[in-house]
Amino acid sequence: MTSGSTELAALLDAWFAGWTALRSYRTSFNTGYHSALRLDRSGDWEYFISDPAPADFAVLAAKVAEDDNRAMCVLGPDIHRYVRQAHAAGLGMLSASEQMMAVRMETQDNQDPFLGDPDLTLQVDRMGGRRAASACQARFSGTIARGRLVLASGKVAIYGDYAVFDQIETHAAHRRRGYGRLLMQSLAARAKEYPVTTGLLLASTDGQRLYTKMGWSSVSAVTVLVPRARLEQDMARA
Repeated sequence: MTSGSTELAALLDAWFAGWTALRSYRTSFNTGYHSALRLDRSGDWEYFISDPAPADFAVLAAKVAEDDNRAMCVLGPDIHRYVRQAHAAGLGMLSASEQMMAVRMETQDNQDPFLGDPDLTLQVDRMGGRRAASACQARFSGTIARGRLVLASGKVAIYGDYAVFDQIETHAAHRRRGYGRLLMQSLAARAKEYPVTTGLLLASTDGQRLYTKMGWSSVSAVTVLVPRARLEQDMARA
């Protein structure tokens, strides 16, 4: 499903606050839109907007077009319109496969999962942060032939009524064994120590399958747009 414009804007506000807190990104609203300085990725600003009117889209697209390393992430249903406007502004589509997903936290477990395997351990660390009421990161580790290995890891931040999950990762050689589910259950249990009502995250195609099985639902597609020169550079390097 896709939320109405007002609700989608509120979800973007909450997700952005939690996501940038977890990653310690510098943020700015000087343009009137959410922006994060992604020094760990492009080295430049990435902008976020929900279901924009054509005029708002044009203003932000012009800002993104000023530098090849910038990006514009649009939450909303009208992907074809966003791409048409992007082309007119000198941008192109990098991807449209991610989804913002949400879940009612009352449906999620409020206790750590039973591990069963004595070789599997869970480590949870509290994290600081000025933009979130609380944050923590969790790691599941297991014993393999060469010693201990982090099988899955992830983070969650509390922002108001929202629990924002991020960087949910499972070791490439140990996927589809349930470690991602165990990790999400552990993070959800930590989040439910607070009066949260809604869980939020951005999910890749692979992640969407797991989260759907856990009761999450799609809120909106995420269309990522970048200057065409950047797309051409990426194609030349491929």
